[in-house]
Amino acid sequence: MTELCLVRHGQTDWNFQEIIQGREDIPLNALGHRQAEESAAFLSQESWDVIVASPLSRAVDTARYIAEACGIDESHIIQDERFIEREFGAASGKPVPGIYEAVQADDQDRVPGLESEDEMRVRVLNGMHDLVETHAGKRVIVVCHSHAIKAALSAIDDTYTFRHAMRNACSNYIEHQDGQFVVKAVNVADHITNVIVAK
Repeated sequence: MTELCLVRHGQTDWNFQEIIQGREDIPLNALGHRQAEESAAFLSQESWDVIVASPLSRAVDTARYIAEACGIDESHIIQDERFIEREFGAASGKPVPGIYEAVQADDQDRVPGLESEDEMRVRVLNGMHDLVETHAGKRVIVVCHSHAIKAALSAIDDTYTFRHAMRNACSNYIEHQDGQFVVKAVNVADHITNVIVAK
């Protein structure tokens, strides 16, 4: 059996401001760094063999915290573009309330340049198949993005959709055995701080 844990990156300012964030390389904010540390501490309670990350800095930096906590040299983090965030086309950089319903409807007419849900499922699932082939029998963390995780879950089990909320720095566990992926746990985030309270 090969195990994957898909981890969403920590918070960015665009997440906080509810701005649609696709391929833009927006860094972690102060809370995002804290969330990455909390995710790392949580995952360090288990043994992991490999860490993969989307090439965007918010994912790579989250992966670095996890690598350090799990005793994996950060120079061994594998960057894989197949786990990059969705291309939101004309919606990128826009406030969520004004356009997100069109994104959720997967409507390329209303959102020119939007990567379709099916396109996302194909690329993310291809990446996962390669990981379980290359790292058979290992435990692999993939640090990526909300829509990449939704693509993976919905490709495996159609009870999951792109409308499922994904908290920043959450963990999502998937197993691969006998040629099949199985979703084991989703949006595990009770250990993640959502708000920094001023003192």
